[in-house]
Amino acid sequence: MRCIFAGLLFRYAFLQQGYGINEWQQIETTEGTYGKPYLIKYPTFHYSLSHSGEWVACAVDTKSVGIDIQEMKSWKLTLAKRFYHEEEFNRLLMLQRYDVDEQTKEFYRMWTAKESAVKWSGRGIGGGIQQFVTATDYKSIYDINQKQRINIRQYRVSRDYIVCVCSENNNFPDLPQQVNLEYQ
Repeated sequence: MRCIFAGLLFRYAFLQQGYGINEWQQIETTEGTYGKPYLIKYPTFHYSLSHSGEWVACAVDTKSVGIDIQEMKSWKLTLAKRFYHEEEFNRLLMLQRYDVDEQTKEFYRMWTAKESAVKWSGRGIGGGIQQFVTATDYKSIYDINQKQRINIRQYRVSRDYIVCVCSENNNFPDLPQQVNLEYQ
């Protein structure tokens, strides 16, 4: 069901950017080397989709964009050890001594930043989620391989969900636009 809602949300975002139904009917998508979808006839319309639990998220931009949404639930430190840079892993370990809830929030702040960056790059998780290192202020993420800093913006969309958008552009909205797509 979330995949259907993701498609509807993508369609809504496309139409909200000023494209009409005629353009929608002419959409042709293809995939990059690692599977990132893009629109053949609209080279300046970039999008990214994500879903977790009861939420679906979509980001659009004029340049490459990535988005990730995650439900903050239990996780294992071994996951961070495997996928996080040593600096990030040590930040999590420091929080373990003080506040487990804060450590969980930090884990997901890092995870959504890293996954949105992977989607932004088009290289996929197999391309190395470890190559992205989050800044402590969560305004950017550093791509070790490309030696490039990319802008990110995080939002809490509810008590248990966090979303992160990654883009070369730094014109993020103060609040994400929420669209209610209820299924009855």
